[in-house]
Amino acid sequence: MFTPIFLLASSERQKKWINPLDCTQQSLPCYHFDRRINEIVGSEDSLKINVFTKTINPLKPLPVMVYIYGGGFTEGTSGTELYGPDFLMQKDVILVNFNYRTGALGFLCCQSPEDGVPGNAGLKDQNMALKWVKDNIASFGGDPEAITLFGHSAGACSVQYHLISQASEGLFKRAIIMSGSTYCSWGLSPQRNWVEKLAKAVGWNGSGKEMDALKYLRIVKPEDIINNQEKLMGPEDIRDGIFTPFGPTIEPYATEGSMIPQDPMVMSREAWGNKIDVMVGGTSEEGLLMMQKIKLHPEVLSNPHLFVGNVPPNLGLTAEQRIGFAAKLKELYYPDSEPSMENFGGYVNMMTDCAFWHGLHRTILARTNSGSSARTFVYRFCVDSEHFNHYRIMMIDPTYRGTAHADEMSYLFSNFTKSVPAEDSFEYRALQTMVDIFTSFAIKGDPNCEYTKELQWEPVKETKPTFKCINITNDGIAFVDFPDFKRIELWDSMFINDSLV
Repeated sequence: MFTPIFLLASSERQKKWINPLDCTQQSLPCYHFDRRINEIVGSEDSLKINVFTKTINPLKPLPVMVYIYGGGFTEGTSGTELYGPDFLMQKDVILVNFNYRTGALGFLCCQSPEDGVPGNAGLKDQNMALKWVKDNIASFGGDPEAITLFGHSAGACSVQYHLISQASEGLFKRAIIMSGSTYCSWGLSPQRNWVEKLAKAVGWNGSGKEMDALKYLRIVKPEDIINNQEKLMGPEDIRDGIFTPFGPTIEPYATEGSMIPQDPMVMSREAWGNKIDVMVGGTSEEGLLMMQKIKLHPEVLSNPHLFVGNVPPNLGLTAEQRIGFAAKLKELYYPDSEPSMENFGGYVNMMTDCAFWHGLHRTILARTNSGSSARTFVYRFCVDSEHFNHYRIMMIDPTYRGTAHADEMSYLFSNFTKSVPAEDSFEYRALQTMVDIFTSFAIKGDPNCEYTKELQWEPVKETKPTFKCINITNDGIAFVDFPDFKRIELWDSMFINDSLV
């Protein structure tokens, strides 16, 4: 457990206490806007760690699985309403998760060392939690030398930052990256005077000095910051592909706990995490996530700049090259029709590739090209259930088909629905498959398990002409060439001036 110097600075280790600590109730999350209930929730006293175990006195120390939640670096909670331990507790592992600050409260960055806010406080919250686990998990029956760090979406991007940051070296033994990567277009937020823009948005009338703007922000209610933090981006920011003003960023000056001191791609080349085994994966229709906004703004699909707008803006491409790639995107995703709400499948595929799988593919390439002997296992989850793909059903549209971003969470964690699929259903088999794969990787460093015994899931050995993965479907699992590789190749071709090694 640890304490934030609230607002915006790095957290500090909690001082030891003498009296018993009441842990019978869940802590409140860090301040954020919860889209599930459409209101701001949270507390300043929220940087808490949860430990789930069947026994604190096992016959031998148990492997530990530490989970980092997603939420676009703007929201999220470690609470059991979304991340209950029930399914994973079938196995002999300990599950740990924790809260960390998001949005401006966790990722605002000031350029001057005098301000003491170099950014990435949310990642540093995570780093401190990992140090606590390493130092204390033995008291709960856990093995501090058998920690697997895993995370989803922004949580997966966070996992990869810990894999490449020297600040987190040695704090875990293995990692699982789920539907997110530092190579994803949303994985790094550039600095564009966000401190002053946010201060003005919440009522500051000054100008010029970042320190003065920061002083004003420190006395503003967290609710006012949260209500305004996503309103700061102008048309040029959106054009340049900025996902959020407040996410992981390259820190402007070095500190003892720096998480991202330089370009993450440069950090990745010599990263300590290249030497440990990693599992990487995602869902087959990640891009269904984007339909939340498209349903509100269907005109996006008919925008004549739809395709050129999705060519990454920061690759040094000429205008002619960008137009050429836009034409190729149109031919790939809509060869015989135009995008519309009646045939949004092509758009979903494009978002699946550009926002998620291409970044995951670059992670796979960077690891296989690093020269290390560490293994990289890849999975693709495409279980399409009318009843158990909870994220798609509740947050996107229950009538849509496909396996959306975050749908696999229902097959690893129990949640507020309290639902468990019937034992003779494909959903139950998929749930047991996912739990067995993830815990097998945590326990023995190999995801091969009871549910993969009829095939041999091998780590990535070649990336050309494609790479192989486990494909998990309604009908079972298979070890196959990655099904959508031809689509990923086009995105790879755009990065002609961007070397991974």
